[in-house]
Amino acid sequence: MWRDHMARLTGLHCLAPDLPGHGESNRQPWVSLEATARDVADLIEARVPARRAHVVGLSVGGAVAHTLLATRPELLGRVVIDGAGALPWPGRAPFLASIALITPFLHTRLVIGMLSRSVGQIPEADQAEIKLASRRAFFRSYRDALSLRLTRAEIDATCPTLLVAGEREKPVRQSNAALAELMPDASSRFVPRLGHGWLGVNLELHVAMVGAWLEANELPDGLAHETTAWSKAEVEQVLAASDRQR
Repeated sequence: MWRDHMARLTGLHCLAPDLPGHGESNRQPWVSLEATARDVADLIEARVPARRAHVVGLSVGGAVAHTLLATRPELLGRVVIDGAGALPWPGRAPFLASIALITPFLHTRLVIGMLSRSVGQIPEADQAEIKLASRRAFFRSYRDALSLRLTRAEIDATCPTLLVAGEREKPVRQSNAALAELMPDASSRFVPRLGHGWLGVNLELHVAMVGAWLEANELPDGLAHETTAWSKAEVEQVLAASDRQR
């Protein structure tokens, strides 16, 4: 997924970890978002001499990045979070039910093709990597990402953060716009006419966006400024509910 980004970001030393239950880490069980964030934090501390790294996350990886902002912001430089909201949305339960239904058939040609199309189109040569994913980790990682709760600690994080989504990801866009208003140094953008996993449809724009944000340059054309948002009063209600649940 990140091969083209890593090839073109020649000024950076790039690390692309397989999350637990996926890729070559498929025998490592998925425990929780918090545990996965600790794994990434450990990787930064072990492999980055400055003990501080830029982080880019898409979908479940974006949920991990949200968790790092809330728990280990001192390890983060600049952050890009794509397609991962931190506020609740009414479609969560039906979407999770659909993930549960396809999980037993994760390694079949039908489901692999469906997942490939959901992110534009994964090249056929790379689709075999989906078969490496643990079915249990696939479901649990989505479940945990969809259960992500915004925290006051994340809002206080000072890391420059770009929050992005496809135009059709309305719940994520609402979350992104609200966080951009609340966080000290965050911006929200969306990609017109596209949905979740727009990386697979417009790879050139995604690579240019990531490179520009990480190098603190002007973002490329093709990204629209977010216009939708929850009110601060609504977000405060969500934070209060999260505090009670914790």
